[in-house]
Amino acid sequence: MTEILPWQRGPWQGVQKRRAAGRLPHALLCSGVAGLGKLRFANTLAQSLLCSTPDGAGGPCGTCCGCRLFLAGTHPDFKRAEPDEPGKPIKVDSIRELCEFLAYTSQYNGYKIAVVAPADQMNANAANSLLKTLEEPSPNSLLLLVTAYPSRLLATVRSRCQTIAFHAPPRSEAVSWLVSQRAGQGNPELLLSLSDGAPLKALAYAEGGRLANRLTLLDNYQQLLNGHLDPILAAESWAKGDVAEQIQWLIGWHMDMIRLKIIVDPPRLLNPDLRSKLQTIAARHSVRTLYRRLDAAMRLSALSNTPINTQWMLETFLAGCASGS
Repeated sequence: MTEILPWQRGPWQGVQKRRAAGRLPHALLCSGVAGLGKLRFANTLAQSLLCSTPDGAGGPCGTCCGCRLFLAGTHPDFKRAEPDEPGKPIKVDSIRELCEFLAYTSQYNGYKIAVVAPADQMNANAANSLLKTLEEPSPNSLLLLVTAYPSRLLATVRSRCQTIAFHAPPRSEAVSWLVSQRAGQGNPELLLSLSDGAPLKALAYAEGGRLANRLTLLDNYQQLLNGHLDPILAAESWAKGDVAEQIQWLIGWHMDMIRLKIIVDPPRLLNPDLRSKLQTIAARHSVRTLYRRLDAAMRLSALSNTPINTQWMLETFLAGCASGS
């Protein structure tokens, strides 16, 4: 069985109280920053509702027929809607299929459950298609929407869901959990600083060379600003990775550079390990220029969730930086 993470116990207990009282809503919006395990929570909740012998805390047993089917990905009363590829939109056809699925009678005389993740990736047609199901839910159906960006959802979609808000745990709790997962490897304070305090995101940073890639891209960006790298070539490097994550790094660098420019010794940086490099870059640019680039990076982040060509988008941004704007 997948266990509920320590910082999810409050939300889990809240849902189980509603379940025990027969007041479980037809749609739940699992909301919070990336790296808190919202999708894991939604899947565990779905499995527990399809489990014939949940434990005293409402968790799935992991061994009954319902659990075995769920874990095998073949439970007839459960369905997911997700992008065909990471970063791509959830299309209207996927949502229509999901809505038709929820309208059918349960094959096991229990819940029909659907998970949409990340829900903010639904395109406009898909989101509008979901509205009728939200307005006229079928009996014993549950829709679980998972997102780190609830503001990107249609207001009419948000208003028809009950929200489960997930929050980063206290730093001491997060550090303890991260140390237990990494057996003391890495710097948990740095990892948590880079991940908005989200433990799962911090754990991911410690693996797969992501920190090394972050350093490479900062050097790449510095070369661009110094006139030693063509914006088109720089954009090619940036477009190869997780563009949304890398734009967040870009935003964080500029926020830190502004802090370093305004305060001699700022008490907190998002990238404390990059202080020297960021200070060097900041020294060559005015606060006004750094703010303009921060604004541009934030617009870039918003555009990264649209069908606009990623390569062109990055080239435009980096060319503006290279020109001194």
